[in-house]
Amino acid sequence: MKKVLFCESGYNRFYGAQQSLYNFLVNVDKESIEAVVLCPNKGKFTEEINRVNIPVEIVSYPKVLDKTGEEAKSTNLITKVKMLIGGLRYLKKYMKYFKRNKVDLVYCNDIRSILTCGLAARLSGIPVLWYVRINKKLGVYNHIGANIASKIVVIADNVKTIFNDKYIFNAKEKFSTIYTGINLKEVDSVEETGSLIKELNLSPEIKLVGIIASIQPRKGQKDLVKSIVSLKKERCKSIENTKFLIIGDTQDVKQKEYLKEVKEIIKENNLQENVLFLGWRQDVLQILKQIHLLVLPSYSEGLPRTVLESLACNCPVIATNVAGTGEIINHKKNGMLVSPGDIEGLAKSLKYMLEDNRRLNKMGNEGRKTIEKKFEMEKYISELKEIVIKTAK
Repeated sequence: MKKVLFCESGYNRFYGAQQSLYNFLVNVDKESIEAVVLCPNKGKFTEEINRVNIPVEIVSYPKVLDKTGEEAKSTNLITKVKMLIGGLRYLKKYMKYFKRNKVDLVYCNDIRSILTCGLAARLSGIPVLWYVRINKKLGVYNHIGANIASKIVVIADNVKTIFNDKYIFNAKEKFSTIYTGINLKEVDSVEETGSLIKELNLSPEIKLVGIIASIQPRKGQKDLVKSIVSLKKERCKSIENTKFLIIGDTQDVKQKEYLKEVKEIIKENNLQENVLFLGWRQDVLQILKQIHLLVLPSYSEGLPRTVLESLACNCPVIATNVAGTGEIINHKKNGMLVSPGDIEGLAKSLKYMLEDNRRLNKMGNEGRKTIEKKFEMEKYISELKEIVIKTAK
């Protein structure tokens, strides 16, 4: 049996990256992998892990490091120096932890984990696996992380574009692609209750379009609202009987400012009746079984879980063609692809999809077939388990 530490710095989130790691930990063979989750604090993610009785260890951040990437960038020089010193002390904490515990592999689920516990593991002589779940271009940090890692798994082929092979040791041998899987038995066990229509006090004839994502500029909620404004100005009949649902929450002050901007656009254009905010929800699968269309106009992604879950629920998708999204969506077959930031293209796609119920149903059915062919949970678990065991010392 291999003892593996699974490191996730997003301790207070439970979105796609955290959910995919959670699903692996819940479903992997416990006789071959002894899993321990390592986080810098307690939060939503650690609560979910505790519920399924997987051990969680906390190696606490120094206060100066407990910031988002955006917050860290905006700090002054003195704070950055303090963060560097805090980072070195944090590395020592991890190295002491590794010295006390016999570990065969450190698995890093995000960039901050690879730059902290991943580096400490390599300095301690422990192999490191990095699962890269997003095509965020972080320049030198991505290359440092890639050189720390003994093995790199990317969530989609297009995610590899954030790396430049010439800066990475043993580049070609390091990379493998493993698509995230969806548990179709779990999806099918969720009943379509019609509760959303009742909750929102809407007529059954109303069409529901949803965006399910953390509220931040990268996810493109503002672009969706602008596309609705565009359709309203041209008096598009397709949106007269449609409600747009923004589902998700904010994580920090900067994201709250972004949410405020989105709400101001809605207010300025009298869209309060058209666009509804539902906040963070735990019943995402139930929601996906009740809405008619999912929209995800992101600027960067990995292999968006919400898109996979939507197709598994026979709900078609309009999404931007970034990273692995184009490896899921077959344009005009199970959904539609638009370019990031293309407001008019998004508006035209919404109009095209909403004007024909048969089109929505046909694309939804094709989406389900896509998941059954390429993205089943069993395949994800077995492929990732094999690499974890092979990489461990």
